[in-house]
Amino acid sequence: MQNTSNSFFINNKIINIQSEILYREAEDDFFYFNKINNAKKKLEKALVLTPGHFKTMTLLANILFIKGNMKKALNLYLQAYNIKSNSKISASIANCYNALFNYSEAVKYCDLALNNISSDDLSLFAQIIEIKIEALINLGQYNSAYITFIQAQNSLDSISLDIIHSLNYDILKEKINKRNKLHNSFLRIV
Repeated sequence: MQNTSNSFFINNKIINIQSEILYREAEDDFFYFNKINNAKKKLEKALVLTPGHFKTMTLLANILFIKGNMKKALNLYLQAYNIKSNSKISASIANCYNALFNYSEAVKYCDLALNNISSDDLSLFAQIIEIKIEALINLGQYNSAYITFIQAQNSLDSISLDIIHSLNYDILKEKINKRNKLHNSFLRIV
């Protein structure tokens, strides 16, 4: 017989009540009181009590990302992705890979995020497109980055598009022009 006084169910999984309390306290510490280290400690304790707690994993991963611990954040995001894949988690994984200079994985997870995104979440869409374009530029895939930018024009509002345009469009245009000039010059390396 199981003692259920310290636990309850969420989606048919037993969640320790203490871990839920720690999560909510950490959430308050992080969002309202700017006590990031306190929130991190509480979330780590909550994960010990309930290792598969999705909300705890994602908030702790967000905190670790903010603190610059990309590898640990990526690990937690990947664990959370295995529990429940959605566009926000995929975008977070892409952002971690991008920060860790693994651009091909960043593009892969950007594509996964873009495939699962809802049509009314334009701010997340703009962020994912920005990560994807940056990763493609770093991979030297300028034409793919340019095509991604052009395709995004149809979906983004002018404010989001201006941000992406100012960050990446000029770089893309310059790289594509240089590549075209080199190709049209018929120069060969001997």
